Amino acid sequence: MNENKQMQYIQEDEIDLRELFLKIWAKKLFILVFTFVITILAGIYAFMKTPIYEVKSNVQLGFIGDKEKLLNDPDSLNQELIIIFNVNEKSLNDKKANSWVEDISIDKKVKNYIQIKTNGLSNEEALNKNKKVVEYIQKQNQITIDNFIRNTKLSIEQTKKSLKYVDEIEIKDAKRQIEKLKTQKIIEIEKAIDKLKNQDIKNLKREINLIKTQKIPVIDDEIKVLNNKLDSISNKIKFSNKKLSEYNKSINELYKNAKNQSSAETMISSIQMLNYQNLVLNTQNKVEDLILEKNTIKTKLIPDLENKKRNYTIVTIEDLNKNIENINNIQIFNLEKEKSNIEDDTIKKLQEKIDITLRDKKISLENKIKNLEYQISNENYSNSKVVGNYVIYDYPIKPKKKLIVVVAFVTGFIISIFLVFLIDFFRGMRKEEDTSKL
Repeated sequence: MNENKQMQYIQEDEIDLRELFLKIWAKKLFILVFTFVITILAGIYAFMKTPIYEVKSNVQLGFIGDKEKLLNDPDSLNQELIIIFNVNEKSLNDKKANSWVEDISIDKKVKNYIQIKTNGLSNEEALNKNKKVVEYIQKQNQITIDNFIRNTKLSIEQTKKSLKYVDEIEIKDAKRQIEKLKTQKIIEIEKAIDKLKNQDIKNLKREINLIKTQKIPVIDDEIKVLNNKLDSISNKIKFSNKKLSEYNKSINELYKNAKNQSSAETMISSIQMLNYQNLVLNTQNKVEDLILEKNTIKTKLIPDLENKKRNYTIVTIEDLNKNIENINNIQIFNLEKEKSNIEDDTIKKLQEKIDITLRDKKISLENKIKNLEYQISNENYSNSKVVGNYVIYDYPIKPKKKLIVVVAFVTGFIISIFLVFLIDFFRGMRKEEDTSKL
């Protein structure tokens, strides 16, 4: 019993496609009219809707030096453009402007390209808007490029000044130093060496010769004179001593004879004795003076002369020879060494500075100038630019009339069928209610 009921329910729930088709066919006029009306209304809307045109452009971002060294960071530039041109506020753009930026995006494959889409009520409006976006990018880049060119030109001027300084100051100064060393310093050293050899050494040798040939012989002569004088004094002393002996002998004889003489003779003898005594006294004084003079000559004058001679021979001549040796081995050697250092070291280094250091510096500065000039050449930098042409469509992208009409037709057809079933459903419910009342 239960199984029969279940089968009955299943049969009641099954949809009879033939019945559904008959219902649709019965209302075919309604469906056609409804679908036609919806389609007509959609067509009217599509043809009355303001047409929207679209222009696209692919912009290659500007660079300096290397295409990978962009003037702008693509992501930052993209966000900046989106904010400035209200890309995300489309409803506001639609109401207030004849053109607007629809979309700005970065090429996923090539980071230095961005795509700009602009919409407008006409192709001209959309194109002008697209150009404004490109001009904005180019204006920002041009400021950076102008600053780069200005700074690079300043660097070129500074480098040229440095190159001019090397040419007119450093090289000339080095050459001037070389010339000064050759024409002044070396000549001064040569003159100093010549003076030492031909004047100072000759003067010292002349002085040595003067000592040997004049001063020492003079001393020898003086010593000889003093020795001769000593001999003369010795002879005088002998003579005086002999006289003293004679005087003493005469005094003794007078004294002996005085005893046997008369008073008158004694008086005469006394006077003679007094004279002899005076002669003895004078002779003794003379002998003492001669002995003193002899001792002075022996102990002072001759030793002084011998010392003087010894000083000339041992000290003065030796000092003069040492001076000559010092001039030859030290002064002249040092001057020749200084001259050699100037010729082999100082001048050589200055010449190497001219030929190598300053030449390399010039080459480096010239290469720097060429590099800087290349950097501001057209090949080394570029402003952002549109690659290819602006993509302009002959027909508006909105509204898509055919699509709207087709969608409206399909939608109207589906809705009309739905309404047919809905109306039939409500009618069935009403019949059931009327049947249940009876």
